[in-house]
Amino acid sequence: MDSNLVILLVSGGIVIGLFLPAILKILNLQFILDIFKEISGLLSGLGRLFRKGEKPKAKPKSQEGLSGTKVEGGQQVDPREQQINEAAQMIRSILLNLAGLIQRTDQAAQNSTERLGDVRTTLDDMHLPADLKDIHNLLLKEIDRMISTNSTLKAELTRSKDSLDDQRRQIESLKTAVRIDVLTQIANRAYFEEKLSEMIRLRNRYNDPFSLLMIDVDNFKNINDTYGHQAGDRILKGVAFKLKTSIRESDFIARLGGDEFTVILVKLPAEKAVDLGWKLCRKMEDARLLLDGQDITLTLSIGVAEAIRGESPEALIKRADKALYQAKQGGRNRSVMIPTPNSEEGPADLQKK
Repeated sequence: MDSNLVILLVSGGIVIGLFLPAILKILNLQFILDIFKEISGLLSGLGRLFRKGEKPKAKPKSQEGLSGTKVEGGQQVDPREQQINEAAQMIRSILLNLAGLIQRTDQAAQNSTERLGDVRTTLDDMHLPADLKDIHNLLLKEIDRMISTNSTLKAELTRSKDSLDDQRRQIESLKTAVRIDVLTQIANRAYFEEKLSEMIRLRNRYNDPFSLLMIDVDNFKNINDTYGHQAGDRILKGVAFKLKTSIRESDFIARLGGDEFTVILVKLPAEKAVDLGWKLCRKMEDARLLLDGQDITLTLSIGVAEAIRGESPEALIKRADKALYQAKQGGRNRSVMIPTPNSEEGPADLQKK
């Protein structure tokens, strides 16, 4: 056998033995599998998101409100609002997954560049036979090209990460917008239900008291009939502003719809909450609301109920609604409290009293 061929084969074997581990590390097959797994998950998430737009199956009329909205726990929920909220959550999850994928890709590119640099240094330090010089130069050229490509990739990843951060902020803004009542710029029903469920969980875990106010503007229909709905909307804005500025920053106010409002009073038992309800009644009665140059006097009816351990949000709302009904029946312009049952009694006992 030609001695030059023997030298070439032996040298080739040495080069492969030196560079194969480094090349396998650069390829990082597990990382590639992770990328495909992430992409598959993202596509699946997008598929679920698009299926949100499919026409839902018909439901029995008993499960739908008169206006076509779903009824959950006795409360009507706008399905479009719920769908927007779910879509925002889905998109946010996808963006977070993409951000994680970009971060891992950036780290892989950094590791690859470092390993390629090590390989290049090893090649420069080797004294290869003249027959392998061309291969040596070709390898150096390819390594330099891959390092340059990694640098370009890192710059693209940085731009992509900045873009994802902007989109995440937009999603958070959308989520906030979905929670706000367009007319009064306070929380809407969906946000209230979310907040109330959170407060119930905190009540059960830490035993911190809180009370719920259900508020109704007295004889509001007369305002709409006399002055029109646009004037009525202006009055509702004024009521919302007056209520919001009359409670603490830690409390939570929402508009449930129409002329119905609700307030969650944090760490306030029913006895103090009913007193605050009376103060709200007096402030609203004394307020000077102008409508087309005329002073409008409004009064409020307020029902008060304190949350008890183990009680569901629906049960608490039902008790506050019962107190509101009693305030209406008692002559309006008043705050009425439903006595708080013994916290050791279960919700079933509440139905017996």
